[in-house]
Amino acid sequence: RRPKGLPAKASSMPIREIVDKTFDCIREKGQVSDDDLLTLHFFFGNHFQKALDIYDAELVTKIVGEPSQRTLFHVHGSASFPYLVLQNCNWCSCPAFSKLVAKGRPEPCKHQLAARLADALGNIKTISVPDSELAKEIFEDKNKGLGELSKKFNDRMSEANP
Repeated sequence: RRPKGLPAKASSMPIREIVDKTFDCIREKGQVSDDDLLTLHFFFGNHFQKALDIYDAELVTKIVGEPSQRTLFHVHGSASFPYLVLQNCNWCSCPAFSKLVAKGRPEPCKHQLAARLADALGNIKTISVPDSELAKEIFEDKNKGLGELSKKFNDRMSEANP
């Protein structure tokens, strides 16, 4: 059955367009309908289920650079440190994403889906940092965690939630 909000000729639409439209519907409504869940699960299966688990556990943080408004996401999954997700360039620092790219599969990993879902729903922890800190964060060695920005964020969260 065709999810609500999608054109009748959705079957001829590229997958990316259908997924983008689904996330647009989620953003507009501020909630995820059963049709949205079915659509995303159809395309992403187990990855989407894991993304829902990450979202439900509130493991996504949006970091906004000032004054540029550039955005990145820290997303925790099964690792002890967060992965870096750059939505605008369709990239994640996790090993699963690297494997997908190496295999020529353009599908997103669970961290990208969780970040996109949290951002669309607006239910996301957000912090602002100077652009210089954001740039340093992007260039840190991702195999060692996410560097100083992660530490500063964790310190800020500890102070805010004693």
